[in-house]
Amino acid sequence: MNNTFYKIKSPKISLSNKILIFLFLGLTIAGISINIIFLEAIQKILLRISLSPAIIKQITKYFVILGSGITVSGIFIALLIAFFMSRAITRPIKKLTAGMIELAEGKWNSRINIKSHDEVGQLADGFNFMADHIEKSLSNLATAKEYTDNIVASVPSILIVLSNRANILSINKAFEKLQEQFPSISTEQFTSLLKDEIRENLETGIMLKKEFVLIPMDSDINLIFSATISCIGNETTGFSKEEKASVLLSITDITERKKMKEMVLQSRQDWEDSFNAIPDMITIHDKDFNIIQANKAAQEILNLPSLSPGEINKCYKYYHGTDSAPENCQSCKCITTGEYGTFEVFEPYLEKYVEVRAIPRLNSNNEFIGLIHVVRDITQRKQIEEEHNQLLKILTRAKIEWEVTFDSVNEFILLIDKQFNIRRCNSSFAQYTKLPIHNLVNKKYYEYFSLSDQAEFDHCQELIKKEEPMDRKEFKTKDDHWFYVSQRPLHDKKGNYMHTVIIATDITSITKAQQQLQQSEQNLKNQLEDLEKFYEMAVGRELKMKELKKELKKLNAELSRYRENEFIKN
Repeated sequence: MNNTFYKIKSPKISLSNKILIFLFLGLTIAGISINIIFLEAIQKILLRISLSPAIIKQITKYFVILGSGITVSGIFIALLIAFFMSRAITRPIKKLTAGMIELAEGKWNSRINIKSHDEVGQLADGFNFMADHIEKSLSNLATAKEYTDNIVASVPSILIVLSNRANILSINKAFEKLQEQFPSISTEQFTSLLKDEIRENLETGIMLKKEFVLIPMDSDINLIFSATISCIGNETTGFSKEEKASVLLSITDITERKKMKEMVLQSRQDWEDSFNAIPDMITIHDKDFNIIQANKAAQEILNLPSLSPGEINKCYKYYHGTDSAPENCQSCKCITTGEYGTFEVFEPYLEKYVEVRAIPRLNSNNEFIGLIHVVRDITQRKQIEEEHNQLLKILTRAKIEWEVTFDSVNEFILLIDKQFNIRRCNSSFAQYTKLPIHNLVNKKYYEYFSLSDQAEFDHCQELIKKEEPMDRKEFKTKDDHWFYVSQRPLHDKKGNYMHTVIIATDITSITKAQQQLQQSEQNLKNQLEDLEKFYEMAVGRELKMKELKKELKKLNAELSRYRENEFIKN
C-alpha cells in the first residue's frame, strides 16, 4: 500500500491565542465598564451627601486608580489562567491532528493516548475506535484482495478488462501461459474477433457469448475459444470521454472440451449404432414394468411404439400379450427381487424359444431402479440341438453297429502305431492268433502276422513310418496263408497322425481254387490246341474248294465279256 504524506498548514492565529485575545478583550471591556459604572455610582452617592467637588474629585481619582489596578491585575491573572487552560485544550487537539495525519499517511496502527474523561477524551476514544475499525477493515480488504488475486490468478480462463473506449486496462496470467505455448498470439487478436460484441455490450449492457476459432501463426492447430462479454457496473457508459473499466472479457480455451464433446457424441452415436446393430432384443425397464428404451431389433420384433419418458409401455403386453405380469415370468421376478437371472423358455406369444438375461439397474445410491432385458432368439439353436441329439442317437447306434460289424467281419482289422504296436484288433484276428484281444494290445503285430517275403514286409513297414497308404495287394504269410492286405494312415481334424489301419482278407481257399482252375485251364488249352489242328485240316479242304469255285466264276465272267466285245466289233 502506498503511504501518502500529508502536512497540515500552520494556522494564522492559534486557538490558544484566539482564546487569550477574546478573553483579554472581554475582560478589558468588562473591567472598564465595571469601573465606569462603579465611579458613577460613587459620584451619585457622594453628591447626595453634599461633599465638596474637590473631595469628590479626589475620591473619584483614587477609585479610578484602584479600579484600574484591580482590573489590570484581574485581567493578567485571568489571561494566565486562560493560557494554561488553552494549552490543556489544544494539546489533545494537536495529538488528534497528528494521529489523523499518520492515518492519512497510511500508518493504520497509529493511536492517541489521551487520559481525560471529558469530551476530548471521548473524541480520542472515538478516534482510536475508528482507527481500529479502519485497520481491521483494511486488513480484511487486503486479505480479500489477496484471495481474489489468487482466484483470478488461478482461473484458467483469460480475463481482459476493457475501458469504455475499448482499450485494454488489465489482463490476468492465464494469457501469459497461453503465450508461452503460442508466442504469436496477442490480445488484439481476441479483441478484433470480438469487436462487434464489445461494441454491442458497451451500447446495451447485455451479456453476450460467442465461440470462435483462432489459428496461431506458423501452426496448423485450431484453437477453439468461448468468450463471455459482460458489463462491469450497473449502467452502460457508452464511448464517453472519461475512460474507466466497463467491459470484462472472459475467454476460455474449449479446444479439448470441444474435442471431448465430439468424442462423447461420437461414442454415444457409436454406442447407439452398436446398440441397434445387436440382433438380440434389448429393452430397458423401470421398476414399474415399463419399457423406457429398446434397440431396433426389439422395436421390430415386439412392434413397439415410439418410446417417450413418462409413457406407459408395459413389458408383459409386448412380450407375453397379457394385461398383467404372468405368474411364471422369470423376468418379472427379477424386477421384484433385484437379482441377476438367466433362463431359457418357449414364449407362445412370440412363437419362439428365447434365452433371457435380466440384469438389475442400480442408481448411484445402489438402489434398484429397473433392469436390462436381453432376449436372444434360440429357436434355430434349439432345432439344431434337437437335430444334434437325434444325430447323436444315430451315431451312437452306428457306433454300436460298427463295433458289432468290426468284431463280426471275417477280415482282419488292426490299428497299429508307428512302432508297430497293436492298439486295437477285431475278433477275427484274435481267433486267427488263438489269443484273447486284451492279450494282443500293445504287442508287435508282426509277431502274429508276418509276410514270407522279407522285402515286401520291409516295404509295408516303411510305408507305415512314412504315413503313406497301400492299396490292396496279395501277400503270402509265413504260415502258408494268402491274404489281400491294404493299409491307410488315420489323422485327426488338426492333421495329427493317430494310427494306421491294416485290413487283411484271408484268400487262401480262393488262391488254392485259382491254382486248380489254372491247372484245369492248362488242360483245356491243350485239348483246344488239338481241336484247332483237326479243325484246320477239315476246314482247309473246304476253303480250297470254295477258292476253285471262285476262280471258275471269274473265268466265266471274263469269257463272257470277251464274247460281248467281239460281238460289238462285228
